[in-house]
Formats: sequence, C-alpha cells, structure tokens
Amino acid sequence: MPKELKIILRETPVGLPPTPKQSAQRERFTKAVKEVAGEMRGTKLKGAARVRAFNARVSQRLRTPQEPALP
Repeated sequence: MPKELKIILRETPVGLPPTPKQSAQRERFTKAVKEVAGEMRGTKLKGAARVRAFNARVSQRLRTPQEPALP
C-alpha cells in the first residue's frame, strides 16, 4: 500500500518589524560576524573546514560577555 502524500499550506506573516529583543540580537550577531570575517581574511582554510572554524569563532564570540562601551 503506497504512502499518501499530503501538502500542508499555512500563512506565515512576512515583513513584521523586529521586536526590541530581536533587534539587539541581530546587531550583536552582525558585529560578531564582521569581526570574525576580518580575523579570518588571511587564513588558508577552504571549504567545510573554513565554515566550521568561522561558525566556532562566531559562537565563541557570542558566548563571551560583552564589554560595556566607554562614554
């Protein structure tokens, strides 16, 4: 007996403005990614090894507590 294929459609809201928490997380992530990209610019890693190293560095950067900005 063949399995029956079901197609399920649902409406997903698109274009909603981010919440304050999402905005803060996005800014922090963007900053970390740009810093790590600058650090890795001269590395000789290629392909999957580079992606894994990049993701590990970004993850590490996001886990460390942020230093407060100087006034």
